Amino acid sequence: MDKALDEDPLDRELPDDDGENDDYDRDEDFDGDFHGGDSMELKGSEELAMDYDVFGKYVQSGSEENGKPTFLGPKTEGSRPSIAFVIGGDGKPTWWVYDASGGECFYAESDGDRPPRKGWMKEYADEELDVTLEGGAEPGEKSSKASKQVRDRSRSPRREKCPW
Repeated sequence: MDKALDEDPLDRELPDDDGENDDYDRDEDFDGDFHGGDSMELKGSEELAMDYDVFGKYVQSGSEENGKPTFLGPKTEGSRPSIAFVIGGDGKPTWWVYDASGGECFYAESDGDRPPRKGWMKEYADEELDVTLEGGAEPGEKSSKASKQVRDRSRSPRREKCPW
């Protein structure tokens, strides 16, 4: 006979390579890997860190918004801050940093495949903030779509001439 489980395996913490436990569960709606190599770190001034709980490591979540990947940050109060791509009402392509409750924190205008490293601003502000996204796209960096000028295509196999 099957023995009932004492604990649901989905509720256990995931182990790390360093012997400590992760802060996210197996059944959480998150496809990213916080220990993977493709991550970014949002850094800002101490003053901004006191006002916004969004700084830390971000990884690609596996979902997309407006054709660009969405990135999730460190867990706070059961939710995660995020960085997502939006086309503004004025038609400008913009990356936004959202807090864990979905509130807009700051933005950078860019149409790159990844959020930019610098150029982050508060809404209705005139000057750039002291915010850096380590691992973000450099200014003028072309998106992967634009940088592919020659597309390799597979060719159909040659057909024999029709015998009739």
